[in-house]
Amino acid sequence: MASAVRIENWADIRELVLMSIGTDKGRWFADPEFGSELWLLKKSGKTDGQSADTLKRMVLESLQWLVADGLAQSVHCDATPSGKNKIEYTVTVTRPDGPTVIIKEVWDAI
Repeated sequence: MASAVRIENWADIRELVLMSIGTDKGRWFADPEFGSELWLLKKSGKTDGQSADTLKRMVLESLQWLVADGLAQSVHCDATPSGKNKIEYTVTVTRPDGPTVIIKEVWDAI
């Protein structure tokens, strides 16, 4: 049985980040602004010279609520093309009192 994600629990920040990035913006019933627009990037089915920058922007936009709600002091993202249609990205979330969580993922255009 899965445990509930509690926003006030810093240990769940990884789940909150992945949920925010992995939810298509406009598809969550409780908040049409929640989620990312990565589905738009994936819609093309391929990557180009601007895809890593676009992914980075989309990821950061989807995570700004963490800062606005006081769950994070800052959120940073680095993205690098990896292979034909993949982008490796790292999200660094800094807690208001200083500690950080680093989340490494790979986005696949296919």
